[in-house]
Amino acid sequence: MKLSVVSVLALFVGLSACGGVHHATRPDMTRAAKDPSLVEVRTTGFEGPTRVVSYSTWDIDPNDELPLAPPDDVVTDMREQAATFGAEMLLIERVEDAWRKAWLGLGVVKDDAAKSEVAPCVHAGFDKALADAKERAIRCGKGILYERPAIRGSIEVLFEVDPEGKVLRAAPTPASSRDSEFQQCVVGAVHTTTFGRPLGFTCQGRVSVAITGPSTVN
Repeated sequence: MKLSVVSVLALFVGLSACGGVHHATRPDMTRAAKDPSLVEVRTTGFEGPTRVVSYSTWDIDPNDELPLAPPDDVVTDMREQAATFGAEMLLIERVEDAWRKAWLGLGVVKDDAAKSEVAPCVHAGFDKALADAKERAIRCGKGILYERPAIRGSIEVLFEVDPEGKVLRAAPTPASSRDSEFQQCVVGAVHTTTFGRPLGFTCQGRVSVAITGPSTVN
């Protein structure tokens, strides 16, 4: 799980919403409005480093079916937001799992100085929220161990937090146990936790839980 277009700047995020599309803006960003028609809409990013200047999401109920493509008015709204901050491109991404279904729109510009990796979560309140998520994952793991005493293994989940503090996406690392029920324990605990607003647009966290003995989950 990697969002290569996210830049790392330690500033708080302000949120707004319009027509069901949520827009996040950072107070350090200077408006550089341009005609939205000049913002290229793509599903694949530019080659080379890029920096995010706008971040928009359109969520639906996870029980509903996510459209194969975002509605035209959603794209228009995201494109206008990207244009407001001088984006060269609107990168459209589909986000879909059991806990969240959304279309993500990132306004980006080419920037050779931009970093390619999502910054680790270090904002106030994150560690407490992470501890709460792990505690619930452990409780869930203990339930599995009670029903299946022979189960052993560990799960490490890597996740990305969006500007609202919600989890955008989460997935077990390749080295994790393949036990799907145990995986759902940890991924579910992460997805149902609010981690607080990151210092930048997004941040990345991880949590691990292991079943190592007949009565040990940690």
